[in-house]
Amino acid sequence: VIGHTKLDAVVVSQAQHIEKEFEIECDHFIPLFGLSPKLGPIANWGLEIEKNAIKVNNALDYQTNIPGIFAIGDVNTYPGKLKLILCGFHEATLMCQAAYQIINPGKKYVLKYTTVSGVDGFDGTRKEAPKAVVKSID
Repeated sequence: VIGHTKLDAVVVSQAQHIEKEFEIECDHFIPLFGLSPKLGPIANWGLEIEKNAIKVNNALDYQTNIPGIFAIGDVNTYPGKLKLILCGFHEATLMCQAAYQIINPGKKYVLKYTTVSGVDGFDGTRKEAPKAVVKSID
């Protein structure tokens, strides 16, 4: 992390290429990982909490009661919530689309399948699967 009295940026290193580092400017960095989610100080942020989990609007975008703050994965709760990794991936996809609209108001988001379009890496390069060769059946 970079900053003196407040967070200014984080430095990211690629696991395979330690020599390739780059900075991402940010105001907040809250990495959460674990098998037993505990809210800690987040519980005092004014978020709506139910059974030690953050309530979100799962009908739209996994936003909390505070606009622009999202909660995905095991840390959130909503009717019918399943604490499965697969559900977290789904929640992250919808949350990212909503965050995109906040960051880019009025700009259309076009969903593309990563198996077709590739993925932009943190280092700015595009990762693409090799093109399959389709042969005709006689």
